[in-house]
Amino acid sequence: MSEQGSGEPPIIVQDNSEVLSGTTPPAPAPTNDAPVSLAAFLFGGIIVIFLTHYNLGSYTIWSSGFTRPFRTFEEYLVVNVTGLMLIPFLLIFGVFRESGDRYGFAPAKPGYGKLTLIFFAAMLPVLLIVSRFPDFRQTYPLQGQAAYSWGYFFYFEIAYGFYLFCWEFFYRGFLTFGLRRRLGDTAAILLQATAFGIMHWGKPIPEFISSFFGGAILGWLAIRARSFFPGFMLHWAIAFTLDCLAIHSKVSGIF
Repeated sequence: MSEQGSGEPPIIVQDNSEVLSGTTPPAPAPTNDAPVSLAAFLFGGIIVIFLTHYNLGSYTIWSSGFTRPFRTFEEYLVVNVTGLMLIPFLLIFGVFRESGDRYGFAPAKPGYGKLTLIFFAAMLPVLLIVSRFPDFRQTYPLQGQAAYSWGYFFYFEIAYGFYLFCWEFFYRGFLTFGLRRRLGDTAAILLQATAFGIMHWGKPIPEFISSFFGGAILGWLAIRARSFFPGFMLHWAIAFTLDCLAIHSKVSGIF
């Protein structure tokens, strides 16, 4: 007679080794979600307030009084890179001891390079229009010398590209991925977009207003791509193109 026809109930073997040994299954490992989100909110807010105040000024941070000298572009970079990248790095790697990919510091998921190109193509007509506005022609490039010297143009665009890399890491990496750990995607996108827009105060009004919406789109893109790299490439491409268009409109510009 076969086993299936024997009519005997199946034998269930239960592993009672943990009960017999007096041990219990290990508790889930604690997460850093709440502390990370709190740190992103508090430190992010302090950094945004400080850098907004600093960037709107023109004087060096290393002296005080009524006769302070004007800051250099290099000082501007050092101060901003410290706030936008160095301090978040110390928190991520030194305090929380986490990997950078948890904050979007990783290659994007497949397919998001094409989406980035689509966004850039959609922005080209807008850039062609606003580059004709007097406010934009006077503002860009941020270092006026770059409009009249090829050597300084390349130096400025590379340095400014690194500066924007730090911006995107801070907003679409540290803030977006840090805040979403506890607050969720929507709140993280809105909070970092608000901070991103605030730091555009002092730019031409159309750019200031649109930066809130642009920050939200870049935050959405970072979460979907699991990386802030596409946002950085888009941001840098837009800034570079606007600089070139603004230089082209200047008398005696290099273009």
